[in-house]
Amino acid sequence: MDIYREIKHLNPRQKEAVMHKDGPLLILAGAGSGKTRVITMRTAYLIHLGISAKTILAVTFTNKAAKEMRQRVSSMVKRGSGRPVISTFHSLCLRILRQEIEHLGYKKDFTIYGTSEQVSLLRSIMVDITVHDTNFKAESVLEHISRTKNDFAPAGADSSDDPVEVASSFIYPKYREALKSMNALDFDDLLVLTLKLFREHPDILAKYRDKYKYIMVDEYQDTNSVQYDFIKLLAGNTMNLCVVGDDDQSIYGWRGADIGNILNFEKDFRDTVTIRLEQNYRSFDHILKAANGVIKNNRKRMEKSLWTDKGAGPKVNIFQATNTEDEAEWVAGKIDFIKHDKNLAYEDIAIIYRANLFSKPFEEAMRRQRIPYTVVGGTSYFERKEIMDISAYLKVIANPSDTLSLLRAVNAPKRGIGPAALNALSEYASTQSLSFIEAFEKASEIEKLGQRALSSAESFSELIARYRNLFENSRDMAKTLKDLIEEIDYKDYLIRLYKTPEAAYRRIENLDGFVESVAHYASSGSSPSLQGFLETMSLTDLIEEKEEKGGRGVTLISFHSSKGLEFPLVFIAGIEEDILPHKKSAVNDEGLEEERRLFYVGITRAMKELFITYTQHRVKYGKETPSVASRFLEEIPSDVSKILDRFDKPDPEKDRAYVNKLYEELMAKLED
Repeated sequence: MDIYREIKHLNPRQKEAVMHKDGPLLILAGAGSGKTRVITMRTAYLIHLGISAKTILAVTFTNKAAKEMRQRVSSMVKRGSGRPVISTFHSLCLRILRQEIEHLGYKKDFTIYGTSEQVSLLRSIMVDITVHDTNFKAESVLEHISRTKNDFAPAGADSSDDPVEVASSFIYPKYREALKSMNALDFDDLLVLTLKLFREHPDILAKYRDKYKYIMVDEYQDTNSVQYDFIKLLAGNTMNLCVVGDDDQSIYGWRGADIGNILNFEKDFRDTVTIRLEQNYRSFDHILKAANGVIKNNRKRMEKSLWTDKGAGPKVNIFQATNTEDEAEWVAGKIDFIKHDKNLAYEDIAIIYRANLFSKPFEEAMRRQRIPYTVVGGTSYFERKEIMDISAYLKVIANPSDTLSLLRAVNAPKRGIGPAALNALSEYASTQSLSFIEAFEKASEIEKLGQRALSSAESFSELIARYRNLFENSRDMAKTLKDLIEEIDYKDYLIRLYKTPEAAYRRIENLDGFVESVAHYASSGSSPSLQGFLETMSLTDLIEEKEEKGGRGVTLISFHSSKGLEFPLVFIAGIEEDILPHKKSAVNDEGLEEERRLFYVGITRAMKELFITYTQHRVKYGKETPSVASRFLEEIPSDVSKILDRFDKPDPEKDRAYVNKLYEELMAKLED
């Protein structure tokens, strides 16, 4: 590929960004402005200039984005020129920790715990702590611990009187100790411990600074304080740092993202070159003017205004429904009409709402009108019992110190090792300074154990040791996993556990799919390993995982999940006070501005046509109460919007064409 020929096709601002070489660069990339094309082409351009690909690092937030960037860069550079490192934050930190974590007192075969495992560990810790308020939930404590970690502040440093925070300050040290004793990390630790490593070991920091000379960060507006410090340390004095982002799309403040990182970039990095990408290649002009009209009311933002040469397009449609059910029925009816009138596929249409709890009336309306749909969100594949059970076996096999996974695996299915036997094993491990699995190996030395528990404990430790050896030497990981599942009679266990054969077989199908995913992993890697598979599983993005499964029909999705996606036809529902802006967020300017950015993200998902709905009444807490249109609707310029009447319909000719299409489809079905 001729890189200069490709650069000629860029607009002036894009060219400027691609051809910038040294020093700090801030690319303010508005929605739909082609930022992925710019950063991938800039990577290829640096390689073309003779910079070693191995010294270029690009960091983003999702595996999907990293994969897309890798594919694009690969198509732009000559064979033999090497490949840059393109990774998510967590994958990069994991790679560093696998090499260096022994400097922090961990072993290299550490396990990564997901949310369910973290919650389970916290519950076991909280049993031993007397808390006056019995309504405390481990999930709430975990949220506080996560915030503490990502602010890189010591637990308990906050003098808040919030009882959950006070309890968290006592629980956190025990939680941290428990993780380390099991040689386990949680997701936050991947970032926090890498930063700790860089701060406490300057020689290691120098090693990675020398390794990565040119650094790019995508979606910079979503970085938190730990990610900011990590990138700043890694960039070092050369400051060959390029960040790409859009402060107007910063919508993750609730999980620690700090919009100040992008707003203050020019202050933090001297001699920054700032380039604004404002030409939008996604949406018609009326949609963009609606988005601009809303977002300009935020005070904390960097000035920019989206524009397009695609034409004006239809005005933004605003409709007031009577109540929740009426809103859903009207949207479903409109989808049915437009789908045939404009020959759209159902997959071209999305309904965006505040959160998944708002999906129910739309799902019911879709079913009544026989419109296929897919809901994005819900229970993750990796959070299902059967997947977590077998994953627990694999984690113990990979990391015998992982006590939490051992406790799950040992009784799935049950082996006759009950609470009393587990307590005896735990006490023995503690008094003899052994790991839990080592206590299982020496079960014959524990007097308190009954004969059945003793035999089961020894058999379990033998099973783990044998499969550790099998996985280490296996040429067919999927077959080894299949053998393990058969040996422990796990499928029979599922059939006994669930009341109906259908329920059990659905879970068995999930299990078969899990074995297939191991086979896919093993066939796609040059040196596959059990540890490598567990890492891949731990770092899979939940949204991405759902997308990869594929969906059909209209997409039902929340604002937060819709970021980065686009659809020709978009319906944004429930735009009312107390929903958007949410009543808890509207109490201060910072919260209100993030809510406005959320609405802006929703608007800019639409490519060709946008409908916005709200209701006169909505059911809240089982009671129908009056609703008030969101203040954000008043910010949409009147010259680009249209208030729809309930009985607004296309002209008679279009009506007849619509009926004729339906008739032709019906006749075709009857003929079949």
